[in-house]
Amino acid sequence: MASSALRLPHAQRLTTWFSEFLRSELAPYPGRGSIVARMVISSTLSAMLIVTFGIPGGAIGALVAFILSRENLLSTARSALSLVVAFSIGGLFIPIGARFFAGVPEMHFVWEAVSLFAVFFLLRTLTNFVLVSGLSLVATNILGIWYLPGPASRNVELTLWQVAAALIGALVTLAVEVVFHAISHADEVMDGIDVRLKQIEILMRSYAADEPPSTESRHKLGQYAVVGMGALRRHLARSNEGNTYRSRMSAFTSLTGRAVDFSAALSTSVSTLEPDDRARAAWLAKDIAALRASFTAKSKPAVPDRQPAPTARTPLLSELEQVVLLMPTVFSSESTIDPRLELLETPPSQAPIFVEDAFTNREYINFALAGTLAAMICYVIYVSLAWPGLATSVTTCVLTALSNVGASRQKQVLRLGGALLGGFVLGMGSQIFVLPYIDSITGFTVLMAAVSALAAWVSTSSSRLSYAGLQIALAFYLVNLSDFTIQTSLSVARDRVVGVLLGVSMMWLVFEKAYPRPAADEMVRIFVTNLRKMAELVRISNSGVDAATVLKIRRQRDLIYRQFGLVNAQADAVPFETGPGRPGHMAARDRIRRWQASLRTFYLLEAPLIQFRIFGDPHQHDRPFAHLQDSFRERCADAFDHMALCLENQLKGKSYDHLTHPSVVELLETAGAPLKADFSERELAMLNMSKTLGAIVDRMQQEVAADALYATGS
Repeated sequence: MASSALRLPHAQRLTTWFSEFLRSELAPYPGRGSIVARMVISSTLSAMLIVTFGIPGGAIGALVAFILSRENLLSTARSALSLVVAFSIGGLFIPIGARFFAGVPEMHFVWEAVSLFAVFFLLRTLTNFVLVSGLSLVATNILGIWYLPGPASRNVELTLWQVAAALIGALVTLAVEVVFHAISHADEVMDGIDVRLKQIEILMRSYAADEPPSTESRHKLGQYAVVGMGALRRHLARSNEGNTYRSRMSAFTSLTGRAVDFSAALSTSVSTLEPDDRARAAWLAKDIAALRASFTAKSKPAVPDRQPAPTARTPLLSELEQVVLLMPTVFSSESTIDPRLELLETPPSQAPIFVEDAFTNREYINFALAGTLAAMICYVIYVSLAWPGLATSVTTCVLTALSNVGASRQKQVLRLGGALLGGFVLGMGSQIFVLPYIDSITGFTVLMAAVSALAAWVSTSSSRLSYAGLQIALAFYLVNLSDFTIQTSLSVARDRVVGVLLGVSMMWLVFEKAYPRPAADEMVRIFVTNLRKMAELVRISNSGVDAATVLKIRRQRDLIYRQFGLVNAQADAVPFETGPGRPGHMAARDRIRRWQASLRTFYLLEAPLIQFRIFGDPHQHDRPFAHLQDSFRERCADAFDHMALCLENQLKGKSYDHLTHPSVVELLETAGAPLKADFSERELAMLNMSKTLGAIVDRMQQEVAADALYATGS
């Protein structure tokens, strides 16, 4: 077998990684052009209407095109309605509050602080992202208006214009989406999965034919590995499908992402395979082709009847084979969820306003206090200097807090890069070199479309870069759309760009220095918490079948599912970290991402066992199978707790146990073999499912115990 040295992602320096990261993030992928075109059309049309009708404060209107959801027409309509509600609330709250507090300087200061605290608190506790985004944008912009001297009637007028600009942006974006969906009926989630599976299939066929992977195949797999599955997960999270479907597709999406990672690494490290491995590659190509065909036919994929054959010679191929063989089990008949289990999958409210722990989790208060501190520092600076042009700093603080990506260092890079490119380079550059030569709306439209296209292209990257696109658009629109005339005064652009940089700097100062949270440590901490939550879930389902237990299970599953997203967000931020510990952090990231994929699969496939226990025949609880399941679940829970303790000790720099917990599969085989004759057909099916789950847990245990979490050895 011809091969080259294995390229470990965690061995790359930041400077080398970052250039490759940008090339991969900005490379085109299927569907990207369509999304960018819709964003550009929406933002440009909004800008033209704002300029044509002379609407002051129009930056928000054009920015709406970057906020609204585009997963499907219904979600876009709901997002637009949420924005309308948010604008209305903000348009009423600020003037009414100003009527009581804006007249006295001391009370005005307190009113600003309380209002900003409410905004930052809602940013983390409201479940509707579009609603809180619109409310935050309108509120902070109107707060700046009510600082300005002048009669109250003028301030009210400017407030209403802010709301009008935002409404125009929402309606234009919705209209563009209506036209698009009338023309196209593409399923972006399924298309995204299919195109990735297709590249893996091409790679396997190359290996099966004893041919090295093509340059194009390696490039595309590398691109998909860097971009990740974040965009597809966001589509799923905001889709209107049932919770069961979203849960299954989320698990399948996670497995697809892991398959892409292994394939990308395999394509760059192995040129050809040995004959035995070529046969395995041919089988994998057939399995993937069958998966794609079942999705095209909208049918359930068949579960292969063969088992993976791990070998030390080709560990990446073995990992890939393991993942591909797990994929069909997500939709297998054995894991079909009983309709009554929807009770476990559906939140208590179909449209909850606040997150479940909104008023009990102190982290939200700490976040709101930190954000308020940063914004109030900006407020004190521009009021003390009598420099109202810096009011954009407060809006920037809130927009910065909208991002939920990773740790502060990643946010810092994206904020500064976006603000500098959008404000200084594009905003002020266009005022110096472009706007003096434009004498018609046509030229201004071309300028808006060009800059919007750049910002939209960046914002359609993965979650590791997309936030910079919003910052580019914000800085440029604040410079060129805050007034309804073509702005030729550099002092206005200077003030707004300096305001953006001031807001970015204060958010960095407060969150980086006052609340430092390295992404790698936070990633491990959340994953450890999720392991313990999974152990609790397994034990809860052993405790009884009453309504209170069902409610606990439902809440626990929802919490675990949300924690998966938080782990992904922190993992995406780790590559932005610097320093001597970066290789170890990248190695930990590789391991956590692999274990999270396994934990997701366990999370989904365990649901049939829960339903079997809760909704089955009450007399089954006295049968031998029920007692075997009790032992099985307790051993799984103990294994999760043991893994959590090992990882937590490493996080704290303590020694940890390299020994694995007793095997789960061994328990099932030893205790279950003498009882098989007494099992019903359904119990035998559940036993096979339990063995699949046990294999997942045992595999995780072995990997956690094998190497140190931060070890960088190959």
